[in-house]
Amino acid sequence: MSPLIVEVQQGKLQGIENESILNGQKYYSFLGIPYAKPPIGDLRFQAPQPSEKWVGVYEATFEKAVCAQRDFFPPNLFIGSENCLYLNIDVPQVPSEVKVPKAVMVFLHGGGFACGYATQEFYSPDYLITRDVILVRVAYRLHVFGFLNLGLPDCAGNAGLKDQTLAIKWVKENIASFGGDPNNITVFGESAGGSAVHLQTISPLAKGLFHKAIMQSGSSLVPWSMTVNPKAMAEELGERMDFDGDTTLELLQFLRKQNAEDLTRHASEMADDLKKKYPGVCTLTPFMPSVEEIKEGAFLPDSPENLIKTADPLPIIYGLNDKEGIIAIFINFKNIWELLKNDFSTVLKNNFKIDQNVLPEISAKVLKYYFGDEEKIGPDAIDQLINLFSDICFYQLYEPVEFAIKSSTPPFVYEFAYDGTSNMCKLFVNAVLKRNMSGALHGDELGYIFHTPRYVSNPVLEGENLKVIQNMIEMWTNFAKTGVPADESIWKPSTSSQPRYLRIDHTLQLVEGEIFEERLRFLKNVLGPAAKPHHVF
Repeated sequence: MSPLIVEVQQGKLQGIENESILNGQKYYSFLGIPYAKPPIGDLRFQAPQPSEKWVGVYEATFEKAVCAQRDFFPPNLFIGSENCLYLNIDVPQVPSEVKVPKAVMVFLHGGGFACGYATQEFYSPDYLITRDVILVRVAYRLHVFGFLNLGLPDCAGNAGLKDQTLAIKWVKENIASFGGDPNNITVFGESAGGSAVHLQTISPLAKGLFHKAIMQSGSSLVPWSMTVNPKAMAEELGERMDFDGDTTLELLQFLRKQNAEDLTRHASEMADDLKKKYPGVCTLTPFMPSVEEIKEGAFLPDSPENLIKTADPLPIIYGLNDKEGIIAIFINFKNIWELLKNDFSTVLKNNFKIDQNVLPEISAKVLKYYFGDEEKIGPDAIDQLINLFSDICFYQLYEPVEFAIKSSTPPFVYEFAYDGTSNMCKLFVNAVLKRNMSGALHGDELGYIFHTPRYVSNPVLEGENLKVIQNMIEMWTNFAKTGVPADESIWKPSTSSQPRYLRIDHTLQLVEGEIFEERLRFLKNVLGPAAKPHHVF
């Protein structure tokens, strides 16, 4: 029998051999493993069902289709398939030769819950795999397929999050066959993936399935993480698709019959129109996680604000990048300066709960703080604009940090600030906007954790760039193995008596206090009770 055949509960899998671009090390991949039944036909919008057994050897030698979505990349066409509930496993050693079980890292990709991929084209394991861990990359349903919520047993909401939970459960039950330790699983993700990780840590459905968590630029409390009117969003989608029935059940049956591409197109056009209606809102889709009416089997039986209070504490890394807001500017760029000058109060209203009576006064204070005089609001003030949207769209990252600080397992907090040749998202945004913005924008740290051929086909693997890669993968994998990312002389956890964070550039600097402390103190003071996320959809 081939040394690259492993046996899991569903049957046998054939893997393939690869080679790391970082150091030439061989590693072994098992790709396109089905962890759930295809969510098609009557299973569309339902919670996932475990995959069935197969006969013979399953060829886990190539990645399967990405989940159905409108591609984030121009020309923004429909791509993917509903038959997409697969995961990819990369191991640093032939599984049968593993003597000591290895730490496992399960990655949840970002994309605003509207798009994204779990493929090697974007998240190749070449870097992490050199640190003797097992990497699992999970595909999960997106957009309307993953987050339609009609409050019905067959469409209760959060199918995409339940996909993730089932995938993590599959890993826990089967990873020993690959040489992994089912009692040492770290779930990590970026952007919506970071929000999903946070949601997994507080959901009763995922309790006990993993042991550590890393949340990169995302939490359940940011304004782009939740839908509060899911049924209204579903009904509006039905109207756009000429639904003429009377009941919610009829709407579900109608939407189940629609072609996947048509459903994606209408849902995406609806998202585009809602972003025009609510300018400045930091979201890609109205189909996002939501509190479930049906409590049996619910992923989110209550609001994240309440669930976080009763969740079991876990070792956690939280963090963000120094120029997160560039991505929000990218989403709203066409009319951003006009919007700030003429309708900034609307931007605030669409992201925070602010009393209409004090909204004009608060808006004026915020603009003055970030820009000074009104005549300075324009293209020359790009750095101020980035700071403003970094704070508006990612401000609530600090609530779970502050809660974790008070728990028995204080978190490790970081700010990624390196501006190098593998800043994958900045390269894309600068090319589209024809600008040369500096700093680390939303997602840029990923290019130093993964090889990202879609963005950087030939990464610079020397000098400062290599040092940052080495630091990132060493800290992330140390944390996965032990719950501690680095020696105390390098990175200490943040506590209520001493908040601190690690600033990650080409050097590592432990900084006392909070990230963006002065700006966040200002926002807390000026917003007051309004400093809560406002979900407009």
